[in-house]
Amino acid sequence: MFTDSDGRLQPAWAFALSALLCCVAFFVCAYVAGALAGGHSLRFEVIFRSCLAGVLLVGFSWILTVGNHVEEHRFAAQGLPFAPGWLGQLAAGCGLGFVLVVIAVVAVALLGKLSFHSAMNSHSLLRVPAVLLVLITGALAEELMFRGYPFQRLVEAIGAGGAILVFSVLFALVHLMNPGANPWGLLNTVVIGVALSVAYLRTRALWLPWGLHFAWNTTLGLIFGLPVSGLRLFNVVLRTTATGPAWLTGGTYGLEASVPGASVVLVGLIVVWRAPFRRLIDPATFFSPRDDSEPNPPDVTTPTHHPPQLGL
Repeated sequence: MFTDSDGRLQPAWAFALSALLCCVAFFVCAYVAGALAGGHSLRFEVIFRSCLAGVLLVGFSWILTVGNHVEEHRFAAQGLPFAPGWLGQLAAGCGLGFVLVVIAVVAVALLGKLSFHSAMNSHSLLRVPAVLLVLITGALAEELMFRGYPFQRLVEAIGAGGAILVFSVLFALVHLMNPGANPWGLLNTVVIGVALSVAYLRTRALWLPWGLHFAWNTTLGLIFGLPVSGLRLFNVVLRTTATGPAWLTGGTYGLEASVPGASVVLVGLIVVWRAPFRRLIDPATFFSPRDDSEPNPPDVTTPTHHPPQLGL
């Protein structure tokens, strides 16, 4: 019932166990960060997001060992193989995320108004490395939770389409606790989750979606000074106010709840679906995903204290 003929956890049970691990890790790391941060919001985020990413990596490695009998390359088995091409896919994701945000911000500037307020001083510049650490580890933690081991096991259990739907909706729902969250932001975040899931399935690695996720948040929050899923935490150098109708600016939630944001997300989805990304070679040979879980044909793939809040 729980294991197959080789003694490995059935995919559905592996998904359930890893989902439970995600919930426990989230609340334990939030408690620890709250106890150590002393009411300092940026310190809380640094501790929380870094701790969460580390706990997830270790926790999923443990499940892989005891449940799936994977003795080596456990990070690769979670979607982080250091195979030829991994750095290129990470860079491609970063480049795509940057370009998409720039297009959307230009659209807001042309159709509405952007007011820039510099916050640059010696204190804010010292905060930039901490913000970058939050952005890097936060994006990694969310990719591990929503496109990593739990997602991969659900793909095996019910197929790619069902897994994408489940995890994209969950990805959006956890953002409802963010300031200014609204139905449009929820819908757009579902589509963002679909794009990131397809990015994983095209490459069978997290490098492309991690790069896209990180660059989107960094460009939007740190470079342009706009809200990231309602959060202003990353606006340490520049703080920008968008003026215009809610459909254009997204209100206090920001670009992810706007029409320009939705438009570039759809463009990003098409790019990750159709661009000639190739599947990375996974040294963790335990996993051999089924053909019916691929989002596109093989011939296309081959050439190829407060509660913690989640930024996109």
